[in-house]
Amino acid sequence: MPASAAKLATALASDLSAAGFHEAQLQLMSGTGVSHNHYRIIGTDWILRAPHLSQSGMDAAGHLSIQAAAFERAAPSGATPYLKAVLPISDALPRGGLIVKHIGGRLPKSSADLPNMARALAAIHSLPMPTPSERAPIIHHINPFVPLAANVAATLGVYLESAGLTTKAQAMIEARLQWLTETARHHVCTPIACLTVSDAHPGNFRVLDDGRAMFVDLEKPAYSCPTTDLAHAVIGISSAWDPAASLVLSAADRQAFVNAWLDAVPASVATAAEPRILMARRAVWLRTISFFMKWRKESTVQGPWSAERLGGKAATHFRTHVDASLSEAGINAADADWT
Repeated sequence: MPASAAKLATALASDLSAAGFHEAQLQLMSGTGVSHNHYRIIGTDWILRAPHLSQSGMDAAGHLSIQAAAFERAAPSGATPYLKAVLPISDALPRGGLIVKHIGGRLPKSSADLPNMARALAAIHSLPMPTPSERAPIIHHINPFVPLAANVAATLGVYLESAGLTTKAQAMIEARLQWLTETARHHVCTPIACLTVSDAHPGNFRVLDDGRAMFVDLEKPAYSCPTTDLAHAVIGISSAWDPAASLVLSAADRQAFVNAWLDAVPASVATAAEPRILMARRAVWLRTISFFMKWRKESTVQGPWSAERLGGKAATHFRTHVDASLSEAGINAADADWT
């Protein structure tokens, strides 16, 4: 057992015991999560999720509570891990921890897995909405594209000028941000909101032996338009993000994914969501490209964003993918996500 995992188990002995794990031993699991580490609780079917940053800058207590709420509320879908316990914020866990059921299976390996991924998201999106007073701490976005555009604008305001883009590439991104800002402001449609996961790239799914897919990373939930999840799962810069689950998808693959989701959600959700699918792809592409700029800069600095946390192979993949996505050729290739 790695020394760091052994020391963590010792430091957390009391909290783990209170959660039912006496004399527990931990084993650091391999993975490429930017925001958290996973530790297997040896001899059990449970893992410890240990966040080390919030990508949106949320404080530790708020970030922990929103994740716990997401796991608890998504559990009835049957498509997410079960939450057993929340470990408090401490010196050993500066952002707290979550003990969740270990999900076996494999990562998605081809477009053939897409329909089952879509059905997993549909199960989450089909959960009944809580009453307004019961939605906190998870945020409800009445028009999700307005805060999404504001978030992109804020991130680009910090990182665009220093991202090392060509003049043409920067102009293309600025034009798309202007489109999103104006479109979001005037976007009026039938309101639609579901529990969404906000980070639905293929690396956050596991495919079980029976073919069912499970979504395992409820880090950034929101009550929002489900089309943002559909977009994140299939746009090129997102589907190729995880080095172990990097999928190259065709237009037909994307449509098969959408069709499976439309067939699996209630008819009212499908009807309200379908007109927003293309808009969501454009919006999520911008959200992701702005995150790439942030990651490229922050990952070079020692600290929670450091690429060194990910290991050499994963860090190299991420750098290569981010650089390609931010190039003129990469931005032009993303036109497939916009048309």
